Amino acid sequence: GDSLRQIDWKATARRRSLISREYQDEQNQQVLIMLDGGRRLGMPVGSLTGFDHALNAALLLAWSALKQKDKAGAMLFSGDQPRWLPPVQGQQGINHLLNGLYDLHPSQHASDFSLAARQLVRRSRRRALVVLVTRLQQEDLDDLMSAVSLLRRHHLVLIADMLLPEQEQLSRQPVGNDFDQALQVCADAQEQQARHDLHTRLRHAGALVTATTPQHMPAQLNNLYLMLKRSGRL
Repeated sequence: GDSLRQIDWKATARRRSLISREYQDEQNQQVLIMLDGGRRLGMPVGSLTGFDHALNAALLLAWSALKQKDKAGAMLFSGDQPRWLPPVQGQQGINHLLNGLYDLHPSQHASDFSLAARQLVRRSRRRALVVLVTRLQQEDLDDLMSAVSLLRRHHLVLIADMLLPEQEQLSRQPVGNDFDQALQVCADAQEQQARHDLHTRLRHAGALVTATTPQHMPAQLNNLYLMLKRSGRL
């Protein structure tokens, strides 16, 4: 029942019986989470803030990596107190990350992606999956391109763009006869197109990009991590 691609033909010829290779996910890889601590994630989303949702997604991803016997670390940038938690291993490592991240809150600072990329590279040059969790804006392009260019010299880069639930609902809302509503839908469509163009530029620069609402981000990041691990890209 094995695939033909799994057959080791040289070993089969030597032993004169079919030999099938078995593959196992490589362990002891690194996942580094760059968490945006700037003001853009301070917006309320339900009873939490966007930053709270981003932190929850980061911790779930870290827990999943540790469970897979990989190492997980985290860095807060653009916050009032930038923080660096070096990669740890073992399922007890989640307690170390929780203790290092539980008291974080978003600041009023602007997000500086290129500075954060330089700081991360100085701290860790060993190849890792670097997951940048933020909310992208149109004016970020030049700063992000600089950050991605630097990070990709050493790491595989995944950018997680947080979408507002209200915008998701608006994008599916039919346009009626209300003029103000039509203007709102039109403005949102223009913003979404600009966001799509930004994602395209980042992908062309070599970054992986995913965009989802705060509620779906934990599962989305976990699924992408497992997919990259299974594919051997990590």
